[in-house]
Amino acid sequence: MIRFVLLACVSLTLALISSGCTDFVEPNQLAGVLGTAIDHGEDGMIEVSHQIVIPSQLEGPSKGGGSGNSNPFLVMSATGQDVFQATQKIQFKMSRRLITNHRSIIAISEEYFRRNDVRKLFDKLFRDPANNLRDIIVLIKGSSAKEFIMLKHPIESLSSIGAAKELQINGMSGFSSRQFLIDSFLKGSRPLIPVLQIESLKRSPKKTDPTALLSGFAVLDHNLKIKGLLDVEEGSGALWMMGKGTYHGATVPWKNGIVSLRLTQLHRRISSAAGQDPKRIVLTVKAQAYLLENSSQRDMSEADNMVELQKGINEQIQKELQGTIDKVQRWGPDVFGIGEYLHRQNPYWWKSQEDDWDEKFKNIDVSVKADILLRSTGVSGAPLK
Repeated sequence: MIRFVLLACVSLTLALISSGCTDFVEPNQLAGVLGTAIDHGEDGMIEVSHQIVIPSQLEGPSKGGGSGNSNPFLVMSATGQDVFQATQKIQFKMSRRLITNHRSIIAISEEYFRRNDVRKLFDKLFRDPANNLRDIIVLIKGSSAKEFIMLKHPIESLSSIGAAKELQINGMSGFSSRQFLIDSFLKGSRPLIPVLQIESLKRSPKKTDPTALLSGFAVLDHNLKIKGLLDVEEGSGALWMMGKGTYHGATVPWKNGIVSLRLTQLHRRISSAAGQDPKRIVLTVKAQAYLLENSSQRDMSEADNMVELQKGINEQIQKELQGTIDKVQRWGPDVFGIGEYLHRQNPYWWKSQEDDWDEKFKNIDVSVKADILLRSTGVSGAPLK
């Protein structure tokens, strides 16, 4: 019995030793990357910059952290033939191991998009299991992506966190690198990514700071080349038609005045026109509207005015969204996923269309139909006189 107990103890000890993690790294030996910038380098090189959090500076002076004037992050850069090589060069300069599991944003400069094959860049980002695929991909217009991650944010501790929250709080979702990967691989859908631009923002009478602001959305083709840019309002409408929007604000002219509405419960539905002709598509958008401001002289407590306003909203928004559809169709990339719908509904027809879908999408007749329900006209009826 004693021999059995001793044998069991030795076996258990050996099992515990042999199953130990030999490459375990303590938390205080890690450095978290919250943002990554990709820029064009000379001689075919790529410049990678990481925005790395300094935990002691995030706590603030009241908790024994930084002085309050210090940056809560540092930016380390290096060039290489690919992302891995450049990141390795950065790692050699660091006393802690870089981890990207909690990264919020990947910023890529417009110059890099225009001068390089971006598909090679994303091979590393998607192949490496260390990437969480929840980070958002944005395009930096007019300046380098490195400049963006070096900026301070007026509210958040890091510019990368601030940009990600701005998109989320304004109902613009569906920009994760996972969704980008899906849209890139599908033959009947193309990626749409947010565009940020650095502008001087006056925060006080004597102070002006550079700030990254959302300036629109970039439409990419199958080769991830930029085919066109939508402004913020057009992009918000495009997101609604893509089925990714959760909130939309609208200000439309009505009866010698202007009305502003908040649209929620956004939905879209794609269907073939009468006769099931795959080349004639109806894209129906649905929402519930809440009237927030009315500069016309109509009393919105009257039922006739409510019915007339609902009709006017549908006509105006339908016209604006149709304009966005027509603009994107002239460029070619199908960011709305209409090709994927046709793939499912007409698989035999789709086989003859899937090659070079960007060009064939230009000839599809897409009509927008708005089905918006006026849910509320607010707490006042007649305007002030």
